[in-house]
Amino acid sequence: MLSPSPTQQPPNTPEAKPKEVKYTLAKRRAGQTPLALFIKGIFRPIFKGIYYLIQWTKGHKLLTLGIIVLLVLSGSATTYFTTGTLPYGVGNDPFNFHIRGGDGGGDHVKNWLYALRDGDVTKMSLIQAELITSQPPDPNQLVSQFSQPKAHLTWKSINVIGVYSQGDTTVDSFVSVDFVGPGPGGNVKGTMIWHFTTLPDQQGRMLYIDLVSFRPSLM
Repeated sequence: MLSPSPTQQPPNTPEAKPKEVKYTLAKRRAGQTPLALFIKGIFRPIFKGIYYLIQWTKGHKLLTLGIIVLLVLSGSATTYFTTGTLPYGVGNDPFNFHIRGGDGGGDHVKNWLYALRDGDVTKMSLIQAELITSQPPDPNQLVSQFSQPKAHLTWKSINVIGVYSQGDTTVDSFVSVDFVGPGPGGNVKGTMIWHFTTLPDQQGRMLYIDLVSFRPSLM
């Protein structure tokens, strides 16, 4: 009689240990550093405000245009009442020296220079009649040397380069004239600089007239 075989025992095998999972901290991005977050906190409201302002402007174009016009007008009015001139040089007369509420003699200087340019001896003589200096320059000689009709010079530009109010109530002004004239090898560019002394307290009459420089240009 056969007897049942004993139950076969499984072979002894070591129990599998669970694998250890290592966790590594994620690297912080540059935008998440404390400094970056601090900067974002400052500029984010500003950028949001600009964005919402742009969106509002797109929906209210006429109102925006009206606000811009009012700002320009108010700024122009402030500049005019403060300095007596309009912004961006609009309507600005360089010969208005703005001395004690007047032109400081700038009109006399301008009229004399334009008369010299045009070769108007009579007008120059009338303006020079108020000079205090004992030996005023000879208008005929000046016209023959520096005017357009007689000296064949072409005046390109007239620029006030400096105005100085002195302690004795006089005003010294310097004016440069860029010109083109005939030379040995053709036309030559040059510059002349005039110095004027005027008396604002006496209707801006001229006191002295001096030619400071008369030279060809280096270019």
